Amino acid sequence: MKSIKIKTTGMHCNGCEGLVKETVSELVGVKSVKPSFKKELVEVKFDESKVKVEDIKKKINEAGYKAE
Repeated sequence: MKSIKIKTTGMHCNGCEGLVKETVSELVGVKSVKPSFKKELVEVKFDESKVKVEDIKKKINEAGYKAE
């Protein structure tokens, strides 16, 4: 299980955090998602054999935020 923190801009409230969490959680292999709009970070625990970091970033971007 790998844990990463992705700098993510564009989140402004708890609703934004909820949308990011829901969207990223849809990916197979993602075990937990902890977004923080205050820190501009999304912490994700995932199985590297099932999902790639780039897939996670793509999901964040699709939700309307900027994953760096």
